[in-house]
Amino acid sequence: MGLAASQARFLAITSRKLNCEFQSMQIAQEKLSVTRDLQKAAQEYQNSLSATKLIWDCDTVDNDVYNLSYDLMMKPSAINEYDPYLITDTKGKIVLSESMWNAAVAAGIIDEKTGNPLGGLLKMGSANSVNDGSRNAFLYQLGYQNAIDPSTLNSIVALGDRGYTNSGIGGEIVDKTIATIMNTTAFINTMQNQKYDNDIKDANGNVVHKKGDLVYGFNLSDLKLTDANGNSQDIKFSNKTTLGLNNDDKDKCILTKNDTSVVTPSQFANMSLADILTGKYVVSYYGNGADDKSEFTKIATKLLDEMAKILGKDAGGEAKGLNVTSQANDCLNIAYEFTKSLLNGDPINTGERGNIYKDLQGDISSANETNAIVSGGNNTYSISISNLLNAFLTNFVIAMEGYDCGLNIKRDSKKDSNYITEYLDYNFQLATEGAVVERDMLNADFYNQLYNQLCTNGASTDAIKRQKITDNNYLAHALKNGQLFVSTLNSDGYFYQGPYTMSAHIAEVKDEDAIARAEAEYNTTKSKLNYKEETLEIEMKNLDTEISALTTEFDTVKGLISKSVEKVFTMFN
Repeated sequence: MGLAASQARFLAITSRKLNCEFQSMQIAQEKLSVTRDLQKAAQEYQNSLSATKLIWDCDTVDNDVYNLSYDLMMKPSAINEYDPYLITDTKGKIVLSESMWNAAVAAGIIDEKTGNPLGGLLKMGSANSVNDGSRNAFLYQLGYQNAIDPSTLNSIVALGDRGYTNSGIGGEIVDKTIATIMNTTAFINTMQNQKYDNDIKDANGNVVHKKGDLVYGFNLSDLKLTDANGNSQDIKFSNKTTLGLNNDDKDKCILTKNDTSVVTPSQFANMSLADILTGKYVVSYYGNGADDKSEFTKIATKLLDEMAKILGKDAGGEAKGLNVTSQANDCLNIAYEFTKSLLNGDPINTGERGNIYKDLQGDISSANETNAIVSGGNNTYSISISNLLNAFLTNFVIAMEGYDCGLNIKRDSKKDSNYITEYLDYNFQLATEGAVVERDMLNADFYNQLYNQLCTNGASTDAIKRQKITDNNYLAHALKNGQLFVSTLNSDGYFYQGPYTMSAHIAEVKDEDAIARAEAEYNTTKSKLNYKEETLEIEMKNLDTEISALTTEFDTVKGLISKSVEKVFTMFN
């Protein structure tokens, strides 16, 4: 029985030892696989270090760069200076997106099978054109395909003959340098010195600005309020030349500079926004006791409204002042609302000082230190329009740059506020005086160029390109590999095709985002593989220990079996 038990134990040990050795071989193979995966991940990461992307450098509007996209090149904006940067194939045909292709075909501009231009084109068409091959028909179909905003479409059509040009086929090139970049100092100097070259008339032909007037002039004597019945009424200013108000000045304002110097009505004309920014101008009001605070809030709001309009708010599609992009337009409205909110609520109480002169003097001094309306009693109210203008510009920049830009406005404290005008190196974008700045005209010229080029060169019929062209990765890959080209407007009024490297705005740069993503992915993969390798190492050590123990037991049992067999043979002999 002892021999049989030893033999059974021997077989069990042999089986277990062979199984452990097999598992050890499997783990060794897994470790080799982990090593190969780690080498592969390292190689992929190394390759990603040379990753590049195509960007758009917009040096005419701001100092920023944008990732290259089809919409950025093929939709009008200040970024592309309202000129299309046409994506073309090796045959020179324009690669349209699916929606633009459908619009061009439906408008009767190009043949659906060949992409070639149809005859009898290059015409504006009527306001009701739908499929006659005209530009208006193209605009209509773009609107139907949701490739153009309806308001943009209607404003272009409303221009009539004035909005149709031979741009892109040798016609006169429109000056579209709608914005100039300037630092804070230059911005203030421009507002101080820039004057109109010609008379500026309104829609009715009335001269609203004479030749030689300051573009950023602020004429307080022209300010008017609208009463509850919709009637226009002047804001009344006192004729006093020295600080002080009396009963004859009820319902009137007085404008002071640097606390005590009074600005007379005759000096109001053409006072510039730069004067207001660089001085300490305060408008004060002497009420008659009937809802004075409400009346002065209307006056302060009107002052803010006029300053905001001079800087481009409510420009009605025209690039004016700071209103040079759709983003700037939105930010001007946001800045206006936030600045207007400073005028709400109860006035900051400066304390009654006993008589109208002292109250007025105290209010003016306090107003210079706040961004709100102040009042010390005796029916006097004051607001610093210099601080109000600084607050408006600051709120504009906050809206443009984001709330983490480091600027802030405190209603009750100028000292705790952080105005943008304190940063002399900030770059403002100001509309260029004399350039074509009417946004409707700029949009019209953009689509004129696109339409004229379709009529001249046609469009690519490659359906795959149409479907993929709006994918930024595909666009960049195709441009970098010479599958697609860029056609741009030349100084002679014609479009010429070339590689993307010939464009003044498109550049190839290191793709820091892709590299960062690859590094994060590599670190994650490396961490997982290292953990797996460590786990396999532990399992390998456990198996080695078990194999060593089994080997010792194997030798012991083998020795016992040998002695038992020897004893049996000896006994029978």
